[in-house]
Amino acid sequence: MCVTVAAAQAPRDLKARPAWNVAEAPARLIVEKDQDDFFLARLPARVGDRPMAAVRAYVSTNEAPTRVVWSDDSQVTVLVDARSAKRTQMVKLYAVPGDRLAEPGPPALVDPAPLRGRAQRTAGMDLPRSLADVQMLETRVDGRPVWFTVSDATKLPATFKEWYRGDWTRKNHLVDLQTWLVVPSGGKYRFGLAGVAPAWLLVDGRPVLEHPAHQPYDKWTSGEDVPLEPGLRRLQVRTVCRQEIDTGMAWKRSGEPGAATNMVMLTGGDLREGRWETLDRIVHPFATAESGAAYRFAGVDEVFVPFILKDGSSCWGTNHTARWQSAACQDELGAGEAVSAVFRKSRLPAGVTVTALAASGETASYETILAYEGPVWSEAQVSTRITGIPAACYSDDRVHPIIRIRTTAADGLPYELVCDIERADGSRTNRVERLVTDKGWARVYLDETEAGSLARLAWSLRHHGVEINRGAARFLREPFACLPDAVSGETLKCGDDFVVLVASKASRGDPVEVPAALSGTNGVVLLDGFIYDVSAGAGDARPWRVLDLQAVEEHEAASGMSLLLPLASLNGVMPASAAVVAPSLLALSREGGSGGFERRLSALTGLLASPAGGSPRVVLVVPPAFDVMPGCGCQPGATPCPHAAEARRHAETVVRVADAHGVETVDLFTAFQTTGLSEPLVSNGRLTPKGTALAENLIQKKLGY
Repeated sequence: MCVTVAAAQAPRDLKARPAWNVAEAPARLIVEKDQDDFFLARLPARVGDRPMAAVRAYVSTNEAPTRVVWSDDSQVTVLVDARSAKRTQMVKLYAVPGDRLAEPGPPALVDPAPLRGRAQRTAGMDLPRSLADVQMLETRVDGRPVWFTVSDATKLPATFKEWYRGDWTRKNHLVDLQTWLVVPSGGKYRFGLAGVAPAWLLVDGRPVLEHPAHQPYDKWTSGEDVPLEPGLRRLQVRTVCRQEIDTGMAWKRSGEPGAATNMVMLTGGDLREGRWETLDRIVHPFATAESGAAYRFAGVDEVFVPFILKDGSSCWGTNHTARWQSAACQDELGAGEAVSAVFRKSRLPAGVTVTALAASGETASYETILAYEGPVWSEAQVSTRITGIPAACYSDDRVHPIIRIRTTAADGLPYELVCDIERADGSRTNRVERLVTDKGWARVYLDETEAGSLARLAWSLRHHGVEINRGAARFLREPFACLPDAVSGETLKCGDDFVVLVASKASRGDPVEVPAALSGTNGVVLLDGFIYDVSAGAGDARPWRVLDLQAVEEHEAASGMSLLLPLASLNGVMPASAAVVAPSLLALSREGGSGGFERRLSALTGLLASPAGGSPRVVLVVPPAFDVMPGCGCQPGATPCPHAAEARRHAETVVRVADAHGVETVDLFTAFQTTGLSEPLVSNGRLTPKGTALAENLIQKKLGY
């Protein structure tokens, strides 16, 4: 308990609330009764400049029995008999000063059932193997807890039968036992556990002994020597049972033959905190904290613990306001009678201070310590991705990036999206957006701009200052330094980063340099979109390796936009001495139309010609005029369908892309119109065998073999 008074008041005739029962006591501790009929409380060893000689307790106007069980230079610990009080009723403990500090006396007041238990049915059927398993069972309980007290461990089997509801599943019940021991002198002590069920013994919250499962009922497990300081020590046993509690517990001083008879169980009740009030002040600060269900995010080590902080301050004769603060919390705690806050477990235990300000101007502060040793109740998935950017574009295309957030966590949790925007000229800007999800979704719109002005977009999604997800999008320019390896939605990825291929649009004005001979050892690869009919077979007789672009684009297992799959397939076919591209014309009737077709072809050409592709010789095949276009759905006739009638424009698009990248072309559009053969070269949107043979011959001549 830590109380700070900012402005002391002179003694005055104040009406205490609730009424003051002991006139000779200048201070008291107000404690709220919980489920325990007996509990412990600690008061300062000095009241003003005098030692505390006695403690008197009152429930309303009736005095309740107390007993001093331990005292030292700083505190006096008392056992309180609160059987006359109802749950949530206030118990007033008055500190009476005197000449000598109160000391533990004979046990005039004794808790008749000093071992407390708490049992709750859980969903698990297998016995836990560790304390972590016990905590997991704690998150799977399916009913209200049952509290009980017994005089000693031998009475435990009888408690469970009264409320056991067995069925064929025989689910476990999670059982927590608690008692307080008075250690008269410091030294090393040894503890033991027995029982069929596994059990874990904790002393002052620290595990000191593990008892394995499936042991004979009377077989004891003894632990190592545990050094204990004199004073009160809390013993807890965590175990499970199915029909009755069979746990036994014992302790003794190391080196002595028998049990420590001078270390008896004092009570199973909690050590309760309360509000410290003195007659010379108006404001008496106090606060309580209740932890909620801790949670985490997948892939993140940090655990987040929600707390509800409640102001328990009192102000005599006037009202007051409460303000909260803590150095361990990322967010402002604010003001009010009750506030909610989330703390990172790595920063616990942590102090939270409530400052009570009376209308008279008097202020006082109280600090409570937050701690959490409970389980992680849930683990949420979270993902982010960027949309609003194309996979391939020109530098003057407008892009409007959108960061989308998806999580399985409950709505209402606060998030912070931090964006780092790096521009092509080297400048950088940061942007921070605070958001909450709606049905698990959220999105943040960034500024619209030209693709050529951006170099990289990076974002970090944070929750209470902890990064729970991150991502980045790179805007790559020729020569490209990497080959995309995956398609995600409508975007490409290189490793973990999204990539935008900013392709060449204008001609460089450089003449095409034709190599004297093919170099390299991996032959020629043909990225074929219309030359071969896959169903016709004969793949082994072809003069080059073939990647069927139409088959890639129509892959049923595509996880994103299938027209981008050829761009992500180059890792499987490169490097090569030469790369010949006969572009797939399916894209002309699908996403992006002719504009999207041109940009994707330009990006594909740039990737092949770049160092990432091995800088091979690149040749684009200009498509001929077809009777119908692949995928357009038209029936062949005497004249080309409306889609195939645009053949010249499509051919010009391929030539324009080749010109922009300075690569060679094989012009089938002109060759098929001027060949003079009587047999048709195209039929039903495909090349005929004669057309395929002519295309092969022209490509081989271009490559020089």
